[in-house]
Amino acid sequence: MRSNRRGRVRRQHVIETALRSFAEHGYRGVSTATIAQEAGISEPGLIHHFPTKADLLLAVIEHYEARSIELIQEALSASDGSYSGALLALAGSHEADPTFIRLFTVLAAESVSPAHPAHEWFVARYDRVRAEIADRFREEQGRGQIRGELDPETLARQVIAMFDGVQLQYLLAGGQLDLVTPLRALLDSYR
Repeated sequence: MRSNRRGRVRRQHVIETALRSFAEHGYRGVSTATIAQEAGISEPGLIHHFPTKADLLLAVIEHYEARSIELIQEALSASDGSYSGALLALAGSHEADPTFIRLFTVLAAESVSPAHPAHEWFVARYDRVRAEIADRFREEQGRGQIRGELDPETLARQVIAMFDGVQLQYLLAGGQLDLVTPLRALLDSYR
């Protein structure tokens, strides 16, 4: 039982190390040997947990996604109860720790190529996130929080484009731009 716990802890440490490496260098810019060295284990030890580099990448982005879902749930709890408020809280948390947005931005750009191991994951994620946001906006329309004449599908695409775009600008500006203000302006325009 103790070795299983130690294995889970080591696996988690490798995922977090790989997350930082992929965020900094992209999938193609870092080797499993480098990640293993940074994680303080041998490359065969890394391969024991993740047989291929693609397996490691998918574990990292699944970890990213789980953390994003956790953050949005925390943001929903901490916000005024609206999805718009949760999105603003999420943007604020990304400003505080840009590691995840760096990972997402780098990997999303790389995954445009159908040959990238995360291509299908990103296609499915964007489809799912667009549908989830549109559903949340429909709910807010039903409560009178968003104007009824607006198309929730279009709003979802606008929010995703804004969110991803301001995060890219934030990274390029070395963290000197704020993520929340432009997103708030867009969301306020829906009322």
